[in-house]
Amino acid sequence: MDRWASGIDTAWLQLEQPTNRMVVHGILFCEGPVDLDALRERVQDRWVAAYPGLRQRPTWTVGQLGPARWVDAAPDLDEHVRTVALPAPGDDAALARHVGAAMSEPLPADRPWWSLHLVTGYRGDGSALLVNIHHGLADGVALNHLFHVLADEPAAEGTPTAYAEAPRRPRRAHDWRLLHREARQRVADLRGKVRAAGTSEGAAELRATGRAVRTSTAMLTRPPQDPPSALQGRPGPAKSARWTSMVPLETVKAAGKPAGGSVNDVLCAAIAGALREFLGENTPRLRAVMPINMRPLDRPISDELGNEVGLVLPPLPTDEPDPGRRVERVHAAMATIKRTDQALATFAGIAGSGHGRPEWTRALVARYATTSSVIISNVPGPVAPLTIAGTRVRDALFWVPCSGDLALGVSILSYAGRVRLGVRADTAILGGEAGVDRFVAALDAQLASLCE
Repeated sequence: MDRWASGIDTAWLQLEQPTNRMVVHGILFCEGPVDLDALRERVQDRWVAAYPGLRQRPTWTVGQLGPARWVDAAPDLDEHVRTVALPAPGDDAALARHVGAAMSEPLPADRPWWSLHLVTGYRGDGSALLVNIHHGLADGVALNHLFHVLADEPAAEGTPTAYAEAPRRPRRAHDWRLLHREARQRVADLRGKVRAAGTSEGAAELRATGRAVRTSTAMLTRPPQDPPSALQGRPGPAKSARWTSMVPLETVKAAGKPAGGSVNDVLCAAIAGALREFLGENTPRLRAVMPINMRPLDRPISDELGNEVGLVLPPLPTDEPDPGRRVERVHAAMATIKRTDQALATFAGIAGSGHGRPEWTRALVARYATTSSVIISNVPGPVAPLTIAGTRVRDALFWVPCSGDLALGVSILSYAGRVRLGVRADTAILGGEAGVDRFVAALDAQLASLCE
């Protein structure tokens, strides 16, 4: 049945451009071959039949005034789920070239905006499942839900409800219900801080919250521009995909303990260190765009998938030579942001722009993009290994799309007690394939240092 898209989903559709495709790419690395017929049957039964967006395509009103309209368009699984044979030697470099090429290709406008590549010949008799799905259809949490839906067995204990449970039917007015829910929670939090203001700790927290809100409001109202660097330029269509080595989650957690930092704090500090090495020791402080999940992970996901993310703009300590201090500074910056409604404010702005013209959305998101030099996305992944059609999945990762003129995206995904980072880069801006390799080598060195 045809339906109207939400404002936030429309906005991600409006941000599509030839030089930065708004497509989320996720991959499952499989230990052996996966039967194509079994995979197509599973996709039909578990994906297409259950999720309306996977059997619809977006259309626009006259003048492309939002919101978009999803109209029924039955997928042809011979086209949507197809085999891709890697050329010899079928190594990581060959797979990375295939993913990079997929990042540059538009999804066909005449059918649903997703595809699934069964990549064969990877590391001998291994394979990989590459999911390409437009951000207007799904965010990172929704993509991980789809990963779990494909699995043979029920989700392992400890898996978030949003991944493990069957989807629910949504109510209408998605954007406004989310805003109401989040605003109500923010008011409750503020009341709690006011009540606690009678203690010295409570009063200090209330003052810190006031300062953080004022700073955040000023930044969103008049966003500062990041200093010039080799990460800036006009993007081209050619993209490169890479990924780092795996690091145990416990190792990352241990690295954050001295500063009270989270896994995200430590990995963002590692990214800052890699940028410092890539750009040079005189690199000033840069800023990141960071999507923040606003979807409750303890509730079933909507069968419309969609987006429930806002954006925050944390500073990165690329000017800091000491790794430990980088973790401390990221932790402090994120603690300040958590005192604000920055993610809610950006969600409201982007969702509202989705009800207008595409150029309005692009102009708004471009304001956020010019404050920053990199987009960093962190999504919790499967807590235990998955099995797809009898084949064990040894690892998973994803790549966040870059909006505006951003040239570099780093995606963090955990999998069964480990974590690795996916890197999406504009090939020309980062200095060709060699330049992308140099940044990933710097990032790998930063991650390796966590294990020392």
